[in-house]
Amino acid sequence: MNISYVITVYNKAPYIADVIHSLASEYQQTPEHLEYIFVDDGSSDDSVHQIQALQEELPGEVIIIEQENQGAAIATNVGVAHAKYEWVRLLDGDDIPTKNSTEAMYNAAITEKVDFVIGSSGYFTQSDDVVSQMTKTNANGYVVMSQDEALDRFIKGFSHNSSCMLVNKNFFVQFGGADIRLRSPDYTMALRATAHSEKIVRMTQNVTLTIDEAPGRLSSQIARSRYDSICAIYYLAHELLPARTDVAKAVYKRASSRSSRYARALNNRPLKHFFRYVCSKLFLPRNLKAATYQCLSAYTPDGQPERPKEWQPKDKKNPPMHNA
Repeated sequence: MNISYVITVYNKAPYIADVIHSLASEYQQTPEHLEYIFVDDGSSDDSVHQIQALQEELPGEVIIIEQENQGAAIATNVGVAHAKYEWVRLLDGDDIPTKNSTEAMYNAAITEKVDFVIGSSGYFTQSDDVVSQMTKTNANGYVVMSQDEALDRFIKGFSHNSSCMLVNKNFFVQFGGADIRLRSPDYTMALRATAHSEKIVRMTQNVTLTIDEAPGRLSSQIARSRYDSICAIYYLAHELLPARTDVAKAVYKRASSRSSRYARALNNRPLKHFFRYVCSKLFLPRNLKAATYQCLSAYTPDGQPERPKEWQPKDKKNPPMHNA
């Protein structure tokens, strides 16, 4: 088993010790070939110093890449590009793996002949000993999902993050990696992988634990986070699988439902979005692409579907999202 870990870091200094201690304790029998690639995305704290101070604990080669802040998607792509092994385990800089999780995911991938494995995440408390909180992942605890089964699950809701993923490096390159138009790569990577697969493996238990009180997570920035989640399924329906009318319909219904809910929570023209949601139950618009795009207006401060300037990824070469 040859594994490259790609750990993206942005101002994660308070959590680096927990991450490294957990990685050092993950395996009962350490594989011969491991590498740990830390991509520091322009941290202003001493994250890099913390990694350097603790790197000798890790049972493999450690590579530290420093770049200016460009977001987790670009950082993920940079890390995978530097990976030398066939399989890549992704991890955020304040998440920890469960015991045996990477090995269990790898064995499932090899057994079922898939290129992408995803699991679930739980929580750990930083005030307690992190290693004692690392539950063990059962190697047989997984299901094989067809593309249609995975699409149905992921369109309806996505409770995973990139730290729950193991992916074949060549496959990652084939499906385009993390979408750099979005700051968070989690949802789009899973959708891209699914759109390019006949089947995937889903672990039925936690493979990652997330700090229960980490400030500044994208998921805590509700409007922007939900905007990106609608972008993700919009891209799925109208870029990745444009011939699948069934997918476009499912995406529109999901986008309408979520936009109605969050427009009410954000007090952002809730009646307009509730009316769209009610109509989606009765009939579907002729132009599903344009209608889905308009759902994005539920999350923006100005009530327009275009991404606000302050939400733009920092890489100026990223292409903007356009309606059609």
